[in-house]
Amino acid sequence: EVNLGVNMLPMTFPGQGHGHTQTFKAPDDLPKTVARTLSQGSSPMSMDFHPIKQTLLLVGTNVGDIGLWEVGSRERLVQKTFKVWDLSKCSMPLQAALVKEPVVSVNRVSWSPDGSLFGVAYSRHIVQLYSYHGGEDMRQHLEIDAH
Repeated sequence: EVNLGVNMLPMTFPGQGHGHTQTFKAPDDLPKTVARTLSQGSSPMSMDFHPIKQTLLLVGTNVGDIGLWEVGSRERLVQKTFKVWDLSKCSMPLQAALVKEPVVSVNRVSWSPDGSLFGVAYSRHIVQLYSYHGGEDMRQHLEIDAH
């Protein structure tokens, strides 16, 4: 591990291949002190704060998990493991790909502007939309096979 300066972060960017990192120089106005450490259990790939309740953090990981955190209390409100909601509705190529190699990662998580929905885009060309009703209450809303 290379000891980088306080405002230098090693980062891997999508499309660069595994193990290839690029140094990111943080602007001077970014905080230099860690405010919270949250143990997700696997590597975060995407994060997005709720647009209204700004202490709620949605996290997607390299193993397809999503977690919803209350950052102020460090409490994980919800954790969901990736699963196709209805495999029979997926295209045959996607079904075959998931059988051959079921490992998926989260490419992106994102809240809707009003915070009532969030989307999760996975590496296997699947997008899942959830409706969020506060606290631990998130419900499956729509699954899209973008294959």
